[in-house]
Amino acid sequence: MANLLNKKFFKEYSSIEWILMKVSLCFIWMKLVTEVAINSETIYYPSGICSLIDCSIFLSVYTSSILLFAAFILSALYITEKYMIVVTFLMFLVSLLSFTLEESNGILNRSGLYTTVFLAQTFAYIRNNQSLKVERIQFPIQIIAGGYFLASISKLNQSGLNWIIEAPQAAIQMVKGFSYTYFDSGNISELDKGLKQADFVLKHEVLVKLLFAMSLVFETFAWLAVRNKISAFAIGVLLSGMHFGILYFMNIFIAAIFYPMIIFMVNPTYLLYSIIKWFYQLVKLGVQSSL
Repeated sequence: MANLLNKKFFKEYSSIEWILMKVSLCFIWMKLVTEVAINSETIYYPSGICSLIDCSIFLSVYTSSILLFAAFILSALYITEKYMIVVTFLMFLVSLLSFTLEESNGILNRSGLYTTVFLAQTFAYIRNNQSLKVERIQFPIQIIAGGYFLASISKLNQSGLNWIIEAPQAAIQMVKGFSYTYFDSGNISELDKGLKQADFVLKHEVLVKLLFAMSLVFETFAWLAVRNKISAFAIGVLLSGMHFGILYFMNIFIAAIFYPMIIFMVNPTYLLYSIIKWFYQLVKLGVQSSL
């Protein structure tokens, strides 16, 4: 466990840590791009670049297959650290096209965060200075932290402290969130869950106001994640708790924001790798001492 607590772990990004970040990011990104390629059949509400050009040319089986093949090749090159300036920029373009197609179908998953992450990494590789190992991770963290900070500013601008004072009114949103699941699945127990959560909120208004205040503080100070690796980890853990709380109480999971955040700030796959490595070394030491 010492490996998890030493100064190097909290101050430097190792090669295996960076690789696991890339693998995790590409796994989720490929899944999202694949879903867009398979499900996009027409352009209902042209937005972004689709409002400037006819994006319907990208909806055929052939163009969708080419897009997926390109995404797969780019992911492989990205993971193996090949031609990174070109690769990250092309991944930015594939993301821009894919998620614009998604939004042009009226699906607002906020997947555009992946687009800006790859663009931020492009700038990091263009700079290619002695801080590259940090900047290729910190630049995306800046984009992600900025998104959370802007979300808090938007809440304060639109609602002010009423965001906290009127927090118990979230009971309505809780019923609504679980109702979506009920209408999708037909499982009546989802409605019961929503009603129970709403009842809890109405009976514990002070607690709910406190939780809303904490979430607002976490978002407002998300910019602290850009300071260094340990601050990014700490903020990432707090934001993860906020996301899980929203999922538990409201049945709302903003995956397109949560996954990039937890990959770059917390990197759970590397934590798991470090724990397994430590356990393996512990067992190995025990075996050697018994001989």
